[in-house]
Amino acid sequence: MNGCGKLVAMLACLLLASCEPYSYKENGVPNDVELSPRLQVMFAKTRQVCFGRYVLEVPAEAKLIFGPQDFPGKIVTYVAAADRLTEMADAYRKKILDKDDTAKITYFGRSAKVGSIEIRYYEDDLSVKYGLEGAHTFAAAGNHLYEWFYGGEEIAPLVRGLRFRDNADIPGDPGVCIDHGFIADSSGVHQEILRAGIALPSLPDVSFSVDSNKLASVDGANGEGLLASIAAQRADLGKLYPKLTTLREGNRTVGVWQGEESLVRRADGTHDFEWEAVGKERTTLHPSSIGAKMYTKVAANRIGAADESSLSDDEAVALWDRLLGGLRFRVDAPPTQTGKPVTVRSGQVVPRSGMWRASLPSGHPMAAWVAGKSGVVRQAGTPMISFGLSPSDEAQVVWTWMGEASP
Repeated sequence: MNGCGKLVAMLACLLLASCEPYSYKENGVPNDVELSPRLQVMFAKTRQVCFGRYVLEVPAEAKLIFGPQDFPGKIVTYVAAADRLTEMADAYRKKILDKDDTAKITYFGRSAKVGSIEIRYYEDDLSVKYGLEGAHTFAAAGNHLYEWFYGGEEIAPLVRGLRFRDNADIPGDPGVCIDHGFIADSSGVHQEILRAGIALPSLPDVSFSVDSNKLASVDGANGEGLLASIAAQRADLGKLYPKLTTLREGNRTVGVWQGEESLVRRADGTHDFEWEAVGKERTTLHPSSIGAKMYTKVAANRIGAADESSLSDDEAVALWDRLLGGLRFRVDAPPTQTGKPVTVRSGQVVPRSGMWRASLPSGHPMAAWVAGKSGVVRQAGTPMISFGLSPSDEAQVVWTWMGEASP
């Protein structure tokens, strides 16, 4: 091929690449796919919805659907049922005793705050023998009742931090949004399994959901990622692997999470989109597993059951990119601090209103004492308090902004 022919071929390749709507412009960042006119109308008005430690920007018409919430045990909300606190706690105690003649109730009384009841129990004599004491908590907040499949001192701070909220409210302090409730927490020490999805009335066959599991296993195949899992399935099934049209597949970074995505269309026209990031750190900031899924052609909670997909390939990819791109942490403060922490020293002017917590360098003889102190609420422009330590010790105290203060 002469020089002119090579140049023409190169230009043709570049033109094809620029016209490919589902390619990546750089590693982990996909090209934008323009919203169709009807999707532009849908996104003309948007709002944020809050679940777990996350927010998602969605069309105003979207309906948030909470999945199971575990923090660190399963939590179920009973709307407008606060007056049933004693009734439901008594019913649970009776349920335990009716299961087995050897069941024992070891505690039935107030939990960590007024308006809460904890039940501790042994289900049978084997549980007594092996020390397998169960715990269950009911807590009222506002007009609602919350059933917590957990108990004990471990969750006492969480029970005290529970408050009711309207699901349209987006709290500004660190913690976990649950259905009609919020649990203040900046420690990040507990297991968190958080799931939620949205329904779009204008697109009733479309399902979009997000889930995260802070402490899921990352051993073996669990830590290899989405694309490795897909490749293994292809290899295992061989000719039996379903016929799929791949629209886009590769690395995809969302917020602070470096993950992978696979966008395919099944033979029946169902769009099957998935993104997943594996966090080997297993922290609140980088949970072991965080991912999202979107399907079209859904009916009666069954994928592929609708007659046809309401979205073309272009529309499906554009909607996916817009929804997934709107996922982020709700608060940029510990334990989900994505930027540089905001800190001050004792006596310095506070740059941001909210909750502040003090620390000393590890190994300092007073470090544990300072760390054990409760946080303080300070307004921007006011001086930070001092502990009254010696000047040399006080100079080493660092105050870190923990988020907006609870109302």
